[in-house]
Amino acid sequence: MDGVKTEGLPGHLTFHWESIKVQLLQGEYRPQLVRGVKIPKPSGGVRQLGIPSVMDRLVQQSIHQALSPVWEKEFSVL
Repeated sequence: MDGVKTEGLPGHLTFHWESIKVQLLQGEYRPQLVRGVKIPKPSGGVRQLGIPSVMDRLVQQSIHQALSPVWEKEFSVL
């Protein structure tokens, strides 16, 4: 949605990281719109797939890596 490709992320972060970091720390970061793609099903019909921007995916993965070790212990016990 934002036109940034995976290989362009390091350069994008070089220029924008400070403002992104401030938004994240202040709870003001807002994800961008998700690109919708229709994937054909083998049995017919289509399935809607949402593709987040590269920046949003980086934020999601960072949160996952931070929280997963904490929550996996809880869910493994259940």
